[in-house]
Amino acid sequence: MHLDRLTLGNVRTFRSLDLSLEPGSYVVSGANASGKSNLLEAITLLATARSARARADIELISREALRDDPLPAARLAADVSTARGSVAVELAVTVREATAADGRPAATGRRFRVNGVARRASDLIGQLRVVPFSADDLQIIAGSPGQRRRYLDITISQLDVRYVRALQRYQRVLTQRNGLLRRLQERRGRGVDELEFWDGELATAGGVILAGRAAALAALAAGAAERWEQLAPASPPLEVRYQPRLPPEQAAALSVAGPGGPEDATGAAQAALHETLLARRGDDIAAGMTRSGPHRDDVHFAIGEGEAGAFASRGEQRTLALALRLAEVALSHERTGDPPLLLLDDILSELDEARRERVLAAAYGVDQVVITTPDPDRPAAAELPDARRYRIETGELRAEG
Repeated sequence: MHLDRLTLGNVRTFRSLDLSLEPGSYVVSGANASGKSNLLEAITLLATARSARARADIELISREALRDDPLPAARLAADVSTARGSVAVELAVTVREATAADGRPAATGRRFRVNGVARRASDLIGQLRVVPFSADDLQIIAGSPGQRRRYLDITISQLDVRYVRALQRYQRVLTQRNGLLRRLQERRGRGVDELEFWDGELATAGGVILAGRAAALAALAAGAAERWEQLAPASPPLEVRYQPRLPPEQAAALSVAGPGGPEDATGAAQAALHETLLARRGDDIAAGMTRSGPHRDDVHFAIGEGEAGAFASRGEQRTLALALRLAEVALSHERTGDPPLLLLDDILSELDEARRERVLAAAYGVDQVVITTPDPDRPAAAELPDARRYRIETGELRAEG
């Protein structure tokens, strides 16, 4: 898989960008705040419909457009070549109205297109697949459970459109069920039968998520452990374990094996979640919220006997995150038959020679890699002799050499 063309309009520091690309490696150098991360964020947004950096969509629109245009919009488009053929994807973030108080844009909307046809976000996700490496990956290891769930959701969504739709359905149903639980709490449990429908709906969508996470983590755990051994051969072994928010007996049902394959695993997960919701219904009413299910899941990372988020050094956490991302590259390739696009955001300078070589070796195994760096000489020409090099300054990109 590779990106043939990237077009940006009013995206962060980019007022306008029209970039044609070929398979291979690209090194983009520039000072801090010049727009390097904005470039990779735009590519990731087209792949996942999510931004790891923007707290609100309004932040994606360039400041100049917000200042000068009555109803500004950010537009992103890409032409992508895959093993299945070519596809064009587009995403627009538009401002629908301005606040009366200060005139600043407030309400935003999103539009998606695939091959020129209006689509839902779920139809866009995964048309372009990326594996992003950045310093923020440390938060997968040391951050909150929510950050680890977000990592899983972004990774799996690029590989499974059913998972994307189950996530969307689950969030809507969870909101409805929690609202009903609060009402039942106030009525001291009267009308509890109203939960029956929402329990079934939550279990149906949630089972798809649980089974998807269990299968992906089984592969990621094995791959990350293998790469950890290569990157840190003198260290204790790495363990990556899925921690679904279910009772132990129900969690044991989340096996990816079985005569029915993935469908069998999904059915078992749906049954396990439904049984848990019924058993804990009284506790949920008392709390006024749903306390079991994939929205409470976590992932356990351990190096030897120590929990990695609490006891591993920063260097060990960085190496663990790197091993996990390398395993993700392999998972994406295995699931689709087509390697993903690698995005390396200013991380090579933080790695020692052995780890840098491992990352660059992974880069040679994909069709296309984009590397950002503050130092135009790192990675050196000897490390990536065929790389095309660009310099970025305040949103302007120019080829070098």
